[in-house]
Amino acid sequence: MKHIALGLVHHANQYIITNGYQNREGIDDLVGVFGGSTNYLHVLELHRAYRIPLNLHLSGTLLEALRWHHPGCLAVLQDLAQQGLLELVGSSYGQNIMRFFTHEHNLKQLNEELGLYREHLQVNPDKIKVFWPPERVWDTQRLASVLTDPQLLNGGYRYVLIDDRLLYPLEDGSRSRRIFDQTQDRRFADFALYQILHGQGLIALPIANGLRQNIPPFDANGFQKTEKLLRWLATAEPEGQGDLIAIYGDDLEKAAGIGGWDKRGPSQYEMFLRWLNQNPWVHPVKLSEWTATHRVTGAKCIDVGSFVEMSNHFGAGEGYENWYFDPQWDAYRSYYSWSEGKVKALSAQGANAALIELAWKQLLASSWETAWHTPSSGVHGNPDVHHSAPSPWIKALASHSRHAAVVAAAAAWMQHKDNVAHAYMYDIDNNGEAELIVSNDTLFAVFAPQWGGRLIYLFSIEAEQGKMVIGNPCDDWNWMEALNKYMEVPANHPGALTDIGYEHDRYEPWIEVAHGREVRVTLVNRQPGSPAVAMAKGLRLAYRAHEIRVTYQLPEALPALTIECGMSPDYLHLLRCGRRSLTTLRQPKVWGYANNGVTVWLRLEDVGPTVFDAASQREFGHGQAFRLIVSGRQFTFWIGARQLESGEADDPGIEEIRSCTWQ
Repeated sequence: MKHIALGLVHHANQYIITNGYQNREGIDDLVGVFGGSTNYLHVLELHRAYRIPLNLHLSGTLLEALRWHHPGCLAVLQDLAQQGLLELVGSSYGQNIMRFFTHEHNLKQLNEELGLYREHLQVNPDKIKVFWPPERVWDTQRLASVLTDPQLLNGGYRYVLIDDRLLYPLEDGSRSRRIFDQTQDRRFADFALYQILHGQGLIALPIANGLRQNIPPFDANGFQKTEKLLRWLATAEPEGQGDLIAIYGDDLEKAAGIGGWDKRGPSQYEMFLRWLNQNPWVHPVKLSEWTATHRVTGAKCIDVGSFVEMSNHFGAGEGYENWYFDPQWDAYRSYYSWSEGKVKALSAQGANAALIELAWKQLLASSWETAWHTPSSGVHGNPDVHHSAPSPWIKALASHSRHAAVVAAAAAWMQHKDNVAHAYMYDIDNNGEAELIVSNDTLFAVFAPQWGGRLIYLFSIEAEQGKMVIGNPCDDWNWMEALNKYMEVPANHPGALTDIGYEHDRYEPWIEVAHGREVRVTLVNRQPGSPAVAMAKGLRLAYRAHEIRVTYQLPEALPALTIECGMSPDYLHLLRCGRRSLTTLRQPKVWGYANNGVTVWLRLEDVGPTVFDAASQREFGHGQAFRLIVSGRQFTFWIGARQLESGEADDPGIEEIRSCTWQ
């Protein structure tokens, strides 16, 4: 029998998730362990065992979750690539719906993804030439120019995966897309390669809907449909047309039996791989390798569109416009617009480039799955939903795009700081509540009086590159839309000075000294009915100090307190590179963490009534947390950060920390 080429494309897309959810699987559940029957690793092991190559896209957000929680999974992928069994497919870092974003934004998305592939999977970006459009929403006019931009780390893409229905025009007629959706009539031409008209040289690779619907084959009928289609394709005569290829493309979770997909997926997928091994006339290929030696049929106009469920059944519209311009999304679209506007404006005023890069990272991440709605059908649908609405996790991410403005404000202060310390109230994130800003020439700190008086952000701004050392805004927020609120499930954003049991208490700030060589602020608990009411946190920061002096005064009704501090030294580096250079600082009076040239710590005044709780150490998002256990009515400690001078060790000891602290 005539040989035919088969491309198996898996799309792995998750946000920067963690574990401990009550409403979804965590990263441990998705990745799994070797020997498990429903997880990513199981699918990868099947391809290794059967020696069948796969083409794989991983969202950049998922890559960062894997690098932090499961670096071993990345080693498995590298091994598959070395064995010649893996080709990586590119896309945008945050899986934003690209047709609604600027060329500048999309270029950053694409390069962020390519950079992570290079960093985590040791692949040369030049090798990545096949592109997976987010949610497979294609728009030639908006996407072609950025996919071929020479500023891309890979020099530009060459091939684009689209659904076969996009080979048909939108206008009515016997060959229209609407008729194809209804009849699913097969033509050999639907399995050909086409140069996209006005696509700046891009070539379309059509995903076969007949394969997508029946792989894995969940019953005998599905398997028979797949085999019948492949045998039919093998009867095609090559004269007068280019070479043909059958392409399957869908979520990796589908074959892995996770993320809401049928748990029979792995066993049925293995049955299909076994069939492929027994039928060598079907030749699984790596897409770039195959396309480099095969012919394109011709040029074709590719109208705007997506996969059939998205365009029709879910109600998003051919180009996703029904969801993106849904009035229910207006407020969230405005959050993002305001945030990006702030970042651009402050960047234009000369804000620190390193922190502006982190601000953009927040924008890229929080545009993930832009405006996704929960439909009434499909594996991710809810049959109780009669009219689709933006999904709660998508609304949360869009809301938290506003943290980019906080980072940009720190970047601006870093470049325009003066010779005094400052303390002032300002709604820095446009959430309708004024935050407390305390800053000098080395630190920029943001406190949330309305949410526990917590230290939600701390930046080290003394060196050439600004670095966030407390705060992890790109990590998952689950369904929580409110900014700066303590996140309980999972406890993914602790911040610092977090009083356990009183995380949601409201504080009143009293600025005693607002500007000068030293500023002084007292935060007083005003939460009615709270056992911690009237508790005070006194803050002092001097010019040139690397530490904020913190003094607690407890009310008589509260004889003891537990305080948690979460730290993420050089958060941008932790996101991109994981924990490989993260070190722990442990001294009797000082606990902290160092990473990539910056150290953040908490230093006790006295050991005795205030002690570090070794048993409380935990991980969150991209960071580490520990707790203090205190007794007594009043106690003092210092929290600070310092960037290293050239040649210094990554883990400065207690003497080095003392030498740069507040006096």
